[in-house]
Amino acid sequence: MQNTKKRKKKRKRKPRPILKFIKIVFSILIIYFIGVMCFFVYAFINGTPNANEGGTFIDKVVDKVVPKAPERTLVLVACTDEGEGRTDGIMLVDYNSINNQISVVSIPRDTKVNIPSDMWEIMTENYPEIKNDDPSFKKINAIPNYGKDRGIEFLQTYLEDLLDVKIDYYVHFNFEGFRYIIDSIGGIDFDVPQRMYYSDPTQDLYINLKPDMQHLDGEKAEHLLRFRSYPQGDLKRVEVQQAFLNEFFKKIVSVDTIISNPETYFNTLTQYIDTNFTISDGLKYVGEIKELDVNNTQTYTLPCTPETISGISFVIVDEDELKEFAYEVFKKPTVKPEDIVYEDSFNKSIQVLNGSYTSGFAKKTKELLENNGYIIGNIGDSSDVKSEETKIYVSKIGQGNDLQKFFTNSKIVVNPEKLKKSGYDITIVLGTKEELKENSTEVSEDTNN
Repeated sequence: MQNTKKRKKKRKRKPRPILKFIKIVFSILIIYFIGVMCFFVYAFINGTPNANEGGTFIDKVVDKVVPKAPERTLVLVACTDEGEGRTDGIMLVDYNSINNQISVVSIPRDTKVNIPSDMWEIMTENYPEIKNDDPSFKKINAIPNYGKDRGIEFLQTYLEDLLDVKIDYYVHFNFEGFRYIIDSIGGIDFDVPQRMYYSDPTQDLYINLKPDMQHLDGEKAEHLLRFRSYPQGDLKRVEVQQAFLNEFFKKIVSVDTIISNPETYFNTLTQYIDTNFTISDGLKYVGEIKELDVNNTQTYTLPCTPETISGISFVIVDEDELKEFAYEVFKKPTVKPEDIVYEDSFNKSIQVLNGSYTSGFAKKTKELLENNGYIIGNIGDSSDVKSEETKIYVSKIGQGNDLQKFFTNSKIVVNPEKLKKSGYDITIVLGTKEELKENSTEVSEDTNN
């Protein structure tokens, strides 16, 4: 008995070298991580070096040590609910470091898929009750659900085969993490396009949003993204999601938001996101952050059409357009800024759509542009989600720049898909805070900047 007590006493004082080692390593990693973050925040705030001075010490070290970002990076982003694993948002984000261009392609969750046999075999092992189902009669959001632990891997593989692309990284999160980051950065101002009401006790989901510009917290933002009852179906839902995420990205990449919420970003990365993107990968993109312009983001939707089959709503991929679409968005050789060929719009067919709250604004814009020699083929009201800025949709970089001098709050959006459907070379959607420049001669004629 005495020996036992002695052994216990001795064991109590005995050091635990493995635990001690882990604590030391972890502490070193934390210190290293904080040091790296401070280093790059300092470099970020202090800007680029003066060419005549040869650069600061920080800039020289960054140039020597930090790996360069590849020309193109493709990321799969997927968001699921916390309950049944349904995927409510699927996007492919392509970043081009040469022209600092971001392209976001939304994949409608109702996209009809034919799940490959090797994937289907594993899915039926996960869910024996679906063994007699038809794998060619499923929606794409079933892949991460039935795939369980391999769900995102299966989704990535399916999209790579569908579009003939290589996806570099994946980012997978659920709505708990989404709500957390929205609340932590103070919410998002957004113009809700219509009345949104939906009740589903089985999901504990109760949506009740009224149409108007309003401040959305995490819960309301989740409701906006999950709402599905649009007259235009799932494609309109994707459009609303794109508009919201554009406002979301603007806020989370702003310097003020980053500096004032470091804990939010750390917690989001460590607690709410599943990704294969590492800290060493992130170093490649540190130098790109300062040049990042979210307003330069181009949004697309997978070329597809809604269709009801056997009473089920699907979105059917347009196989004829898909190959050309994938080439244009993901594979087309990069046009460097200095190589852009700018075209005037005088011989282009143009339509003007009123996305503002001002009646007759499209007609007024038509008159202004026609008085300046442009050909306006159509005016009307826009069915797009309302935006504060005027959007000038063109089919390629270098078009539409000469039109910007007539507007006070506009941006060029390269979206050949939208124009192909409209039948026009250029579509102008007037923003809610637009004020036309009646005397365009006051604006510099240099539209190439």
